[in-house]
Amino acid sequence: MHLLLISRSMCQPDPSRNQRKVDRMKIAQSTRFLAVLLSLLVAVNSPAQDADDSAAVTAPDLSSLQTDWWSYFEGPREEIEPRVNTYLDDIGVQIDELAPQNQEIARSVLDAVRGNLTALLALSEDAELTLQELPPAAVNYSADDLLRLAAIARDARSGAEEELLEVERENRVLDGSTRRRDAAFKDYVDAAAGDERWLTALRLLQARSFQAISARRLDLLTLSYERANSYAEATAARADLAADRLATTADETRLDDLVIRVADSEAVVESAKEALLAAQIAASGLDLDTAQGRSEQRLQQQRLLGAEISLALAEAALAQAEALRWWAELVLETGPDTSVLGDDLLAWSEFVRSIEQRAPDWKHETEAELLAVQSVNQDNLDQVLRRLLGQRLETAQETLAQAGELDAAIADLELLMLVVNNAAGKYEGVFKSWLASISRAVKTAYIRVTSLADVTLFSVGETPVTGGDILRVLVILIVAMLLSRLIRHAIRRVGAGESSGTQASLYTVSRLTHYFIIVIAIFIALSSIGIDFSNLALVAGALSVGIGFGLQSIVNNFVSGLIILFEHSLRVGDYIELDTGLNGTVKSINVRSTLINTNDNIDIVVPNSEFVTTRLTNWTLAERTLRVRIPFGVAYGSDKERVKQAAIEAAAEVPYTLTHMKGREPDVWLTEYGDNSLNFLLLVWVNRQGARRPTRTRSAYLWALETKLSEYGIEIPFPQRDLHLRSGWPQASASTKTEPSAAE
Repeated sequence: MHLLLISRSMCQPDPSRNQRKVDRMKIAQSTRFLAVLLSLLVAVNSPAQDADDSAAVTAPDLSSLQTDWWSYFEGPREEIEPRVNTYLDDIGVQIDELAPQNQEIARSVLDAVRGNLTALLALSEDAELTLQELPPAAVNYSADDLLRLAAIARDARSGAEEELLEVERENRVLDGSTRRRDAAFKDYVDAAAGDERWLTALRLLQARSFQAISARRLDLLTLSYERANSYAEATAARADLAADRLATTADETRLDDLVIRVADSEAVVESAKEALLAAQIAASGLDLDTAQGRSEQRLQQQRLLGAEISLALAEAALAQAEALRWWAELVLETGPDTSVLGDDLLAWSEFVRSIEQRAPDWKHETEAELLAVQSVNQDNLDQVLRRLLGQRLETAQETLAQAGELDAAIADLELLMLVVNNAAGKYEGVFKSWLASISRAVKTAYIRVTSLADVTLFSVGETPVTGGDILRVLVILIVAMLLSRLIRHAIRRVGAGESSGTQASLYTVSRLTHYFIIVIAIFIALSSIGIDFSNLALVAGALSVGIGFGLQSIVNNFVSGLIILFEHSLRVGDYIELDTGLNGTVKSINVRSTLINTNDNIDIVVPNSEFVTTRLTNWTLAERTLRVRIPFGVAYGSDKERVKQAAIEAAAEVPYTLTHMKGREPDVWLTEYGDNSLNFLLLVWVNRQGARRPTRTRSAYLWALETKLSEYGIEIPFPQRDLHLRSGWPQASASTKTEPSAAE
């Protein structure tokens, strides 16, 4: 228990230091917090220390460390420094008492401890950090003052971010040193008495002193970050204040200077474009077969990248000059054309957006080039290759610097865009400014959407396919579908009053026309995006492979559909019945399948191949009328003529019966002498409606037959049986009844 008390002094940090740490940086780690809680619990359960231990600070004994042993090294530097020197000298004397094999190890550890404590003493003095202050705020600011303050704010924010990175790095170092301190303490607890205990205590002192250095550095870096962050926030607030207090007047001489500046910037842009063209030419004509040629190519490619960034910088400078000129014209109220200003604002916005999209790629490529150059082993390279590597390194570093300048230029341009927009709002008034902002928003949305048309989505061979190509294909196919639908509608209207055979032929023509238009549209659409169909053998080979592997069923159904259309064995409107028991009306014959509508108004999709390979009953193929047979029976002794008359009258009352057609009148046949009845058969020719509803038709005739037979008093029999008994059955029955009595 006495050894475990040591963890309290090692794991409990100085409260005054922890109060200065920033909560939102999450510097205090969970491991240290848990260690502090553990040490507090151990301290509560341990015996109370003597009053003399708290009153006097004694030098730690490495053979038996006390709970508060680290407090010996805490305090003002003027008190700690002589105490530390004396303690280290005493340890040097104690080393001589160790075993010879342990003395060298102990001296090396002592040197490390001495260095750590010396560094800790140097850090214990209060650091004098200069706090940057801004000059008093001015009443008015010019546009140049605004840009200068914005640059100061960016630099301050960048410095604060660097300070934060240092704080996070030191926090990781402190975590590592805490884990090493904990491991050293565990070794000390487990060490045996004697030289091993003494050496592990010295290593514990080394780990604890390094942890104290890291904790002190973390405090100082945190304080530095807080001050840098406060300064960055102050500069940002001052920049916002400058934007609000921007001068509302301008000098006409200043406007003339800005006009000249715009012209000079335009000349610089043209020069940058020429330099970019020259860089593109230089990067395209190199020998790649040798190491020198490949290195020169990388150099020229990096220079090309730098030329692109230089052009972007020149265009950003031109946009800034134009923005300043517009601001001056708005302030001086020289009658600026606000419609042109709106176009310029839109162009600047799109320019900023394009740079924000391309800048990460530029930086990534440049950083990759820097890494590639620095990872090359130059020991076996000749002077020419070394010179090329040096040029590549220098060019990449210059490109990175240009990328940083471009970021600053884009930030300045965005600020000037805001200033010009505000000035335009004051010049035009609230309502016109609102309309102008809506117009720019609509134009921006249109530009964003149309810009997607140039984005390459994928490639077909060597042909890139963009969003615009996909849109073009969709438009062509939609137009083809509309044209096909219009033609098919016209064909249906032409055949509306024709016979069924003519209608079937016209339906075939409409389907084939639809297929032809769609195929032609597909070829036109794919050709419009650059896909070459001149090599028909290649296309046919691809189709053969596709059919052989995965399209057999689809092609089979498609060909079956064509056979059905040309053969006319199945037409739209026919009432059919399959071997599976499915029956219904054909609604449409499509590429892959045929749609059947049952009598229950259920649509069933049947593959076309089933109509070709299986037996099909077409009830309305040749004619739309058919004869149905309704069997019925009457009792023996009924008048056959009255039965026939009743049946014919019943058929006449059913609306499905064809009338006034010579040779197709209803008829009644006596077909069989049944067991219980005379069996008749009613033969009736029914119209198209009756042919399409066989179950309903049969039910209607049976209903009418029962009604008429009842009216004529004709009996409809039910099954009857005559039972004939054998002779002698009563005697046999009597004998069976007397047998139980005899048994008794």
